[in-house]
Amino acid sequence: MTDLLADWKAVSARLRSARRLLLMLDFDGTLAPIVPHPSDARVPAATLATLGALRDCPGVAMAVVSGRGARDVRGLLGLRGIDYFGSHGRERIRPWSETVEADRRGRDAIREVCGRLLAGLSDVTGFEIEDKGVSAAAHYRNARPGDRARIERTVLQAVAAVPSLRVSRGKMVYDITPADGVDKGSAAATLVRETGGLPVYFGDDTTDESAFGALGEEAVTVFVGPSGIPSLARYRVSGPPEVGEALARILDAASPR
Repeated sequence: MTDLLADWKAVSARLRSARRLLLMLDFDGTLAPIVPHPSDARVPAATLATLGALRDCPGVAMAVVSGRGARDVRGLLGLRGIDYFGSHGRERIRPWSETVEADRRGRDAIREVCGRLLAGLSDVTGFEIEDKGVSAAAHYRNARPGDRARIERTVLQAVAAVPSLRVSRGKMVYDITPADGVDKGSAAATLVRETGGLPVYFGDDTTDESAFGALGEEAVTVFVGPSGIPSLARYRVSGPPEVGEALARILDAASPR
């Protein structure tokens, strides 16, 4: 991976030459720093202001693609007029709409595995199973280190008992979704088909790798995190502060001259 900001001259030239930009961003760990309690996540004010300016910029389409529920992440960001894909691509709120479009296949399987995990880990302090309806998240950031091996074993066994589901490891979370090909990659591909333009995607977690792979080498794909972590992304920034800096530079490149 190449450092995005260090290679900005070349990246900026691509952005300026594009007739349209399609900007796609993860939320937790990308726009907002990861915090112990997910409900406390906040996007820095300067980044939020830049996002608002990008939304209003001619020739820029924008979407947030998150593992959170679509309504949850829109409420936290508070920015209307953009696309929100939630639950790893299984939910969508279109710009200026209030309707959540949801792919509800696998709902019964999600409910079943959540029940298994509640029964098997109810005594573990700091473990939380979040049933989002069309996906689930097993959080263990606040669990004791000594309980984490048991949590992992229980989660993997519970998902294995429901063959229509899959599990992926995130940052102190296990993401559980139907194994039917709907993911952040399919969400990104949908946006490219609908919107066109040069795709620019920022993401920090394992679930963003499907988007990096789906968009390919022609896109500006950016992994958010420390060096040394393998990723399909072409570029890297270190964390949310550098995401904010990159977005300000994108705004400058996209603004009419």
